[in-house]
Amino acid sequence: MKLRPNQPFWPEVLTDWCVIKALARAGWPESLGEAGGMQAAFVTEISAYLRFRELHLREVEVEARMLSAIEAVHERSGGTAYCSVKEQFEARQTDFLVALGRNRHAVTRLPKVQTTQHLQLQLRKCEMELTAYRHPAAAAAQEVAGQTATAYWHAITASRVREGFFADVPVNGAIAGMRARFDLWWAVFVRSLGHVLRQANLSYARLLEALPQLRAAAARPGQKFVLTALVQEWREENGARFGLLKDVHFPVLEKRALGKCQEVEAWFDHHAPGYKCDPAVRDAATQALYFALDRMPPEYCQRYGNN
Repeated sequence: MKLRPNQPFWPEVLTDWCVIKALARAGWPESLGEAGGMQAAFVTEISAYLRFRELHLREVEVEARMLSAIEAVHERSGGTAYCSVKEQFEARQTDFLVALGRNRHAVTRLPKVQTTQHLQLQLRKCEMELTAYRHPAAAAAQEVAGQTATAYWHAITASRVREGFFADVPVNGAIAGMRARFDLWWAVFVRSLGHVLRQANLSYARLLEALPQLRAAAARPGQKFVLTALVQEWREENGARFGLLKDVHFPVLEKRALGKCQEVEAWFDHHAPGYKCDPAVRDAATQALYFALDRMPPEYCQRYGNN
């Protein structure tokens, strides 16, 4: 079997690649010079924000919408009886969690352990009743949830970088500094980033992350399914949440992703040698960018959480 390279951190690789491509289209502000270290620090900061907005935040939002759609179907199907059972389950859940918290800090544990176990039995009973009420409409609820996710991801794909996309960046950070000082360049960069993101679905990072485990599962003795079937099963189970709505030819996806990884590594090696592996190089590049923007680097800012 052909040896494979170490698994990259795909969310970072793909977001880095998108920012690098957008930067190549938009150029770099002339007044900042051609300092590669500052460009590397800028790419890193934008890339981290993209991972937060385009992966983590999107996934949480679509999951919340799917759960809301599922609950709406069950409430219509079960009526007031379902709502009553659900309220009982939530009340028992709250009682159990409160008792569990008290038990952790109790001096005398035995009576409270018994109380916690009793509440856990009640919680399981309520959960079984709630599951029974949900069963008749389970298929319809999942279908509606899938439709909700599909509509969400289609709306996102139509405009990846909408107005206000960068509204929540730290006011003292480099992103806000670049936007304030180079407003015309920033508009070109954001437009270029939107163009790149429309052609590169960052959610494929989730499948790339799952491939090593799927390969290991396919190689187990007695496994009935080949890797292709396992990938398809994974996509059907997770595609709605991650926005992977189409069938995926994963060997081509992986090959292209490895090419992007090589491009990213070559770009950083050219612009800031050692940036990805040497914290001193990375810190120096970040400081240079912040000082060029007349801002204090993050390590010099007051850490309110430690006060």
